[in-house]
Formats: sequence, C-alpha cells, structure tokens
Amino acid sequence: MARRGQKKHLKRLPAPKNWPIKRKHGKFTTRPIPGPHGKEECLTLALLLREVLGRAENMREVKAIISSGDVHVDGRPRRNARYPIGIMDVIEIKSSGDRFRLVPKIRGGLRLVKIDEAETKFKLSRIQKKMMIPGGTVQLTLHDGKNILLPEGAKPSDYNTLDTLVISVPEQNLMETIPLDKGAYAVVTKGRNVGMEGKIIEIEKRIGTHASTVTVEDPSGNRFQTALEYVFVIGKNKPKVSLGEAGGDAE
Repeated sequence: MARRGQKKHLKRLPAPKNWPIKRKHGKFTTRPIPGPHGKEECLTLALLLREVLGRAENMREVKAIISSGDVHVDGRPRRNARYPIGIMDVIEIKSSGDRFRLVPKIRGGLRLVKIDEAETKFKLSRIQKKMMIPGGTVQLTLHDGKNILLPEGAKPSDYNTLDTLVISVPEQNLMETIPLDKGAYAVVTKGRNVGMEGKIIEIEKRIGTHASTVTVEDPSGNRFQTALEYVFVIGKNKPKVSLGEAGGDAE
C-alpha cells in the first residue's frame, strides 16, 4: 500500500549538515512539518529543546514541555515538536522567562541570541514577493511564509522586494519598513559569507545571467561582496535587533 502524505521520520545521516545533532547517536531525528521555513533553513522545536538548550533528554520530555503551551514562537504557543523555526523567529519559554531570536550563524546554521522583553514585541520579515490580488489590494509575501495586505492609503511603491518589514508580535501588524539601500545594516543569510554583518556600501544590480551583488563593510572595516538575495536588512544604519556574539550560541 502506498504511503499517504509526507514522511514523518528523518534519518540523522542525511539530515541538513547545519543541524546541531550527533550523526551516529541513534538512527532517527525529527523531520520538520510543512510550515514557515524549509527543511534546510530551520530547526524543529524538538531540536531546540533537546540538542540546543538541553531542556529535555528525549522526545517524551520534549512533548511534555510543548503540549503544556510553555513554548511560544512569534508570540503564539506551538504544541507540535516538529514545528519549524527559522531566521528572525522570536522564541519565548514562559516558565523560565528565557527569550531568544534566531539569526544566521557563521559557517552556516542558526544560533540563538538572548533578547529582552521589548524585543519580543516585534519581528523582522523580509519581502520575498509583491503582487496585486483581486480587489486591487497589494499583498506582500514574507520570508517566513506569511502574507500581509498593505494598509489602506499606503503607497505600493514604498514597499519593494528584499526590503524588511517590522511586524508586531503576535498581532502581525505592520509597524515600519526598512529599505534595502546604501547605509543600511544587514546580515548575510546564505553563501560563503553567511552570518557576517555590516553596513551596505554599494549595491550593483545586473540584468541577465550575472547575479546582482552587494558590498558590505563589517564592524572591523573589512569589506566583502555577496549576492543581493543573500542580504537581510536589519536596520537603517544600525541593528534594530540584538545579534550577540557572531561566533556562538546562547547558553
């Protein structure tokens, strides 16, 4: 009999290389359910609680924590251990008062940055697509799969692909727009320079087979280039969110 629906298991050896798991410590790990982030760009709540934070030793303990509604993602309780979390998601553990934001990690993967209560009230989301839907309203598709309709009276020309929106959590209301422009502060989400951060010095847009590039200057004054689609703007001239230590994870 043929299988119906998506696989519910994932072996450790073919799991994404940036996952913080021991490859030969057991046979299986948790497969993310379809959600806001793809398998290669996320962690599951089970991985977060068990491998990263050490709050649980096995899946039974993970499910006990999750089912109680103790873990909130972007201001809402998530009760599935396989729920995927990714870049710029806000995670809050109510019982301990711990609050984190996920940001890109140097050499690939994701790292946790501790944040204060004020930072849990908003999230940064990058515009992936802009389109007009029936009725003449402009809809913005964000990097985490959410769709937002432009407020009445807003100019569609003020919102461009790869710009960043500041979204209230958990209401999901549009608070501010941070354009992808010279002088903006950004972090690299993919490629050889993943996890690097700094100010945008130059944007070179190309048409055709050659990819558009961005020149970024890090806090030490070193400059590097990366593809335009790898850049995630996080502030107009300085970071709007905490980035912590670029090299490691939160304790």
